[in-house]
Amino acid sequence: MQRRIRNTSGSTTALPLRVKNDEYPRKTRTARRRRFSKRAVIIAIIISSILTLVGFIVVWESVVSFFGSSTSSLTNSLQTGASHNNDGGTSRHLDRSNFYEQRPLDRFSELQYALEHSKLVLLYFAASWCPMSTPISDALDEAFGKGDVLLTRNGQKKTLSIVYVSSDKTLEEYTEYTRKRHWLPIPFESPEKNQLKRHFATCAHREIEELQFDRKHEIPTGIVIESRTQGIITTNGADDVEEMGAGALEHWLKMQGWASQMANSIAQGNDGSSEKE
Repeated sequence: MQRRIRNTSGSTTALPLRVKNDEYPRKTRTARRRRFSKRAVIIAIIISSILTLVGFIVVWESVVSFFGSSTSSLTNSLQTGASHNNDGGTSRHLDRSNFYEQRPLDRFSELQYALEHSKLVLLYFAASWCPMSTPISDALDEAFGKGDVLLTRNGQKKTLSIVYVSSDKTLEEYTEYTRKRHWLPIPFESPEKNQLKRHFATCAHREIEELQFDRKHEIPTGIVIESRTQGIITTNGADDVEEMGAGALEHWLKMQGWASQMANSIAQGNDGSSEKE
């Protein structure tokens, strides 16, 4: 299509209705490229910021979980520091001698063997009837069932122990599910089985009404405990094993080493500040 315009001489001249692509000014194309590049940079910065924030949240939750499970120790230490302040005029601080004195899991006798003979304890909340527990149990068998890192009842200290906290319906289900595995199951009839569920707010949905607590974790759940401090390393142990296999243990040990250093730094730092005073 064409359009006509009248010039000064009175004649008409035909002009193209549309301008071809190759006739666009170069400046327009360059400006569009620049705008596109700026948008791409902005999008990349936003994505990078989101990933950084997610990573920070994951690390922060691990720190909070580690120290949150040791509330009793921290509270007692603070109280000791406060009493020093009242009696001797010193500032309030954490008493290193009491930092690990009262640990939150000492009241569970069924856990003491695992805590005393392994660096890490995996509390595995699951059930034989639960379809979501099956792949996690299989992953545990594949990762640790044939290795020498897993604690058994022979008394030799190991790196890891798996303590099974059952939600099985019957003793027969419980026995069949654990008999060929190198786990340290809480006895089916032991009252500590439900006490542990309450302590960690973890159980099957069908048990909520019976146990009467606000559930935080469903089954299957794997909670990794650092034996010396009894602090929580992670509550994502089941997912870690499913995703990393045997590599999950190295992952937990790195987290345990980092968290322990932080705990020691807090105790030593407060001791140092009190000595200067």
